[in-house]
Amino acid sequence: MFHKIFSLKSFMIAIFALFMLTGQIILIDQTAQADSNTAVEPNGLNGLSPDEVSIVRRIESYLNDLKSVSARFIQISSNGSLAEGDVNIQRPGKMRFEYDEPVPIVMIANGVTLLYFDKKLKQSTYLPLWKTPLWFLIREKVELHKDIQILRAQESDSTIQLEIRAEGESDGTQMTLLFSDNPISLRKWEVIDAQGITTQVSLVNPVYDASIDETVFTTDDLNMKKKENWD
Repeated sequence: MFHKIFSLKSFMIAIFALFMLTGQIILIDQTAQADSNTAVEPNGLNGLSPDEVSIVRRIESYLNDLKSVSARFIQISSNGSLAEGDVNIQRPGKMRFEYDEPVPIVMIANGVTLLYFDKKLKQSTYLPLWKTPLWFLIREKVELHKDIQILRAQESDSTIQLEIRAEGESDGTQMTLLFSDNPISLRKWEVIDAQGITTQVSLVNPVYDASIDETVFTTDDLNMKKKENWD
């Protein structure tokens, strides 16, 4: 049952951050183009109000200053599935996303690849990190203004919301990132997939910018004697 609910695709959608959180978002150079000394906003910011552009810039600045996040998480989907676990992120390049039993899945990014490991079956999948939706969050420089459609950015009641969709995404998947404000901090993301299923991932008691033991991002604690790479 859990393998049906928590397929590789659904796991990727759930972490689309953290974070995009994410079909796929590829973030590239933020250099603003200029013409006769007149600054031009990048295409990804076209159509946004000045207030919305300001919000996007604040989020970019926050994510670039962020060094690490450690938290419990709760994942709830509108199809009735519920899961909890632990997430550790260390920028740039490292992440561990591990579900509590009975969900047997661990995902580890080591700066080069993403390992998706099924502890029950002892099966593993390796993906190039730059091909995963995690890339935007854990790469050295975060930029949200290119290859992403920003649908809405708003502030209200000490909360910031950024609603986004990857450019070229044809299946209708979109995501909302939620931050608390003053000071700004990532708290939750919500993904609506092509089937209309909503998945919410909330961070519980997050700790930001603390040192994380490097062994967290190794596979030494995993029983990987039987390895299989899935297509």
